[in-house]
Amino acid sequence: MYFKKIETEGLAHFSYMIGDENDIAVIDPMRDVQVYMHEARKEGMRIKYILETHRNEDFIIGSMELAEKTGATIYISDHEDLSYVYGERIRDGFQLDIGKITIKAIHTPGHTLGHMSFAVYEKGVEKAYLVFTGDSLFMGDLGRTDFYGEENLKKMTELQYESVFEKLLTLGDHVLVCPAHGTGSACGESMDERPYSSMGYEKLTNEKLQFSTKEAFIKSFARMRIKPRYFEWMETLNVTGASFVGNEVVLNTMTVDEVAEMKDDILLIDARTKEGFIGGHIPGSIFLHKGNLTAFLGSIYLPDEKIAFVIDGQVGEMEEIYWYCRRIGFDNIVGYLPEGIEMWQEKGNEVGQLETISAKWYKDMPKRDDFILLDIRDDNEVEMEDPDKNLIHIPLKILYKNLDKLDKKKTIYVLCSSGNRATTASAYLEGKGYHAVVITGGARMYRNFV
Repeated sequence: MYFKKIETEGLAHFSYMIGDENDIAVIDPMRDVQVYMHEARKEGMRIKYILETHRNEDFIIGSMELAEKTGATIYISDHEDLSYVYGERIRDGFQLDIGKITIKAIHTPGHTLGHMSFAVYEKGVEKAYLVFTGDSLFMGDLGRTDFYGEENLKKMTELQYESVFEKLLTLGDHVLVCPAHGTGSACGESMDERPYSSMGYEKLTNEKLQFSTKEAFIKSFARMRIKPRYFEWMETLNVTGASFVGNEVVLNTMTVDEVAEMKDDILLIDARTKEGFIGGHIPGSIFLHKGNLTAFLGSIYLPDEKIAFVIDGQVGEMEEIYWYCRRIGFDNIVGYLPEGIEMWQEKGNEVGQLETISAKWYKDMPKRDDFILLDIRDDNEVEMEDPDKNLIHIPLKILYKNLDKLDKKKTIYVLCSSGNRATTASAYLEGKGYHAVVITGGARMYRNFV
């Protein structure tokens, strides 16, 4: 048996290659598909099949481009009519034989209505060996069930219980679990960081599986969650088909004069460190470090934005950022400014700076009513000992549609866990005409002084 797990940098996405003898099936391929072809060539095998667990919301699927390049057949769930323009429809019980292994489809609705998991069996063995669980069962978590709206939340959560507890877990404790996402994905909220797991280990450690009744599970799990802005864009492209991206990085180096001329008409992203951005940045730019890019770019902005980047000269890192953007549909990348802030200053241009205050200074300062404490963390990050005077809690992912809750006449102190997201939010607010101050060190540091 051939098996390969592909971890997509920046997306917390896992895809898989599995096969035997000459043929390989790819499960949930990412948009830039050259990695799968490269791995297949190394093994002297061919990609013959592509299996999608569901219509993905958080990244563009690469099935169509991979199929065009390899001649592979794409299989898609027939349990939900989404008007796909590609793929052969399959239903529960579908079976695919590849050499000495068999892949069987299991309809596991809950995250989506058409969601499919794929169990793998070895020839002559009745019990499954592993199962690709997509966005149904994660390591330490389960897939969210709120994509069909609050009116369908109970129904979808009930389906998720039946899929996980009555179908997947009954495969056996020995079965390896291969989910489509890891820690950091917006399709769950508390995934574990371990690289591999089994049904038995999940039963022991996964908090979402510690329920004795369906009713108790629904009461705990059924809730609406934050849906990043770009998800609906992905949902459409993953049915109608996105443009192909090929293998090359199409990325132009920009001059200072070009950036100066167009900066008011583009989204200028500074991908340097938060310390570098706070100390000096091109006015109007937004801070988004590579580690946070895919998590928040699509939550704050829409994919049709024209984008340019400011970096510190690491071209290899810029190429990684390029793919981060394209994997989530941000295709309109104008270019980048290398050694950006130095080149900008050498031309005599104005440099912006963010105001900051340390967590200790914030704790000790007089707490009047002429300021707002803006906590931009997610709900599950907030703890009892965190500051709460004049508090307004708006997670960064939905800040763009809640600006009316903030008063432009007041100083806004922005809090996150460490300062990265607070720097992004402060830059965003400054661009909207607010006076924002970053609490450096964030809530983690604040607790040290309590």
